[in-house]
Amino acid sequence: MPAVSVSRADGSPWGPTAPAVIDLQGVGFGYTPDAPVLADITLSLAAGSVVGIVGPSGCGKSTLLSLLAGLRRPTSGSLERRTDVADRHPLSMVFQKDTVLPWKTVVENAGLYATFRGRRRAAEDGEPPGPRVRRLLEMAHLSEVADAYPYQLSGGMRRRLAFVTAVAPGPQILLLDEPFSSVDEPTRIGIHQDVFAITRGMGMTTVLVTHDLAEAITLCDRVLILSRGPSRIAHEHRIDFGPERDMLRLRGTPTYQAAYADLWRDLSAEIAASSAAAAG
Repeated sequence: MPAVSVSRADGSPWGPTAPAVIDLQGVGFGYTPDAPVLADITLSLAAGSVVGIVGPSGCGKSTLLSLLAGLRRPTSGSLERRTDVADRHPLSMVFQKDTVLPWKTVVENAGLYATFRGRRRAAEDGEPPGPRVRRLLEMAHLSEVADAYPYQLSGGMRRRLAFVTAVAPGPQILLLDEPFSSVDEPTRIGIHQDVFAITRGMGMTTVLVTHDLAEAITLCDRVLILSRGPSRIAHEHRIDFGPERDMLRLRGTPTYQAAYADLWRDLSAEIAASSAAAAG
């Protein structure tokens, strides 16, 4: 029987030498025994790290994210999430589809966590939900539309709102499943700048599934490339741009262009292998 556990941290400080927040050892998954999707995924994520996952279409990227979220259980191997539930909300996820509630305003959507967590508990944390939410809306450039309804927002604003709603509880782990693929490139770059500032400022361990190599490079510390199914981690790239990044300026640097070329070389090889397998 595969092992899945959710446990508290052991009290040691979070950091590069601390136990991983997420630890997968030999994880496999299949919807049926004859249809494996993932095979032998071994991965450890330290607190505060941001990891991107890319790969050929249909290779199991979103399936891996659903395993990390606890929406599915691995069929082999072990998956452990160590979350300090006493101090922080354990996990939030932003999906591809729009999940904002149309009958609530921007600030009401962003403050939904207080409804489920309980306003009394939120107040005991030392900060009522109102100021926290409004600060996040300001960081995401949504303050001026705080009292608007989702139908009054642009597509980019709605994606920013979905992101703020997910991070408002202060999750230790944040999972992003192609959350900005529906917005245009200039808007996406601006969103990336805000997302980078918020995730780093809140110290969230973040996993981003994306088809956009530029998005992966600008937001992440590491980028993993999955093989064709049953998927394994075929390549790992370290992204060493540091904690301060100007998303627009970064894209014009030789270092960024070299990182993009390296990622594309390995990703295109996996896409070619996937296409050849499908044709054969």
